[in-house]
Amino acid sequence: MHGSSGRSFDGLFARAQTGDKDAWEELFRQCYPKVIRVVRRRLNQPMRSLYDSADFASDVWRSLLAKSDRFDFPNINSLLAFLEKAATQKVIDEHRKLNSQKRDQSRTISLDANLEGFSVGMQVPSTDPTPSQYAVANEGWQRVYERLDETHRRVLEMARQGYSTREISKTVGWEVRQVQRALKKLGDAWLSNERSGS
Repeated sequence: MHGSSGRSFDGLFARAQTGDKDAWEELFRQCYPKVIRVVRRRLNQPMRSLYDSADFASDVWRSLLAKSDRFDFPNINSLLAFLEKAATQKVIDEHRKLNSQKRDQSRTISLDANLEGFSVGMQVPSTDPTPSQYAVANEGWQRVYERLDETHRRVLEMARQGYSTREISKTVGWEVRQVQRALKKLGDAWLSNERSGS
């Protein structure tokens, strides 16, 4: 970068500062790939999964464009040194944000990851009833069941075993609609029994 590109840089940044679009494009063409490389070297693995190198490089370039009137770079090497330092600082700042207590990436755990001291990952709470909920429901079912005649008991048992209303109706000799009404009444009786606590 010292030889011919140093000579081609003469006045390029000054022209860019005056708003010369071609000068900015030439600076971008020469500097942007180098800034990308700096960012890639600085990003650690956890950050690579969250950020793209181009995001940091673009941010550095935007900062240069926004504040270009404050700078004076005599050659390409001084501009590159500034851009490399700015890119490194942006990566460091983002790393600090991520590792603050609030956003600490080391505290982020995949639900299926193995945890220290455990052979399986974190268990997601089940929507299935707990053993105590199952026991309470079973007791309520028993109370309702004891009050039924033989046919209604058969209907309730078959429904509990997962038979369809059509299969139950064939077994007990009722119409499908009659089985549906009986199951609704049994469900209502069970719910009122649960609410009353008897």
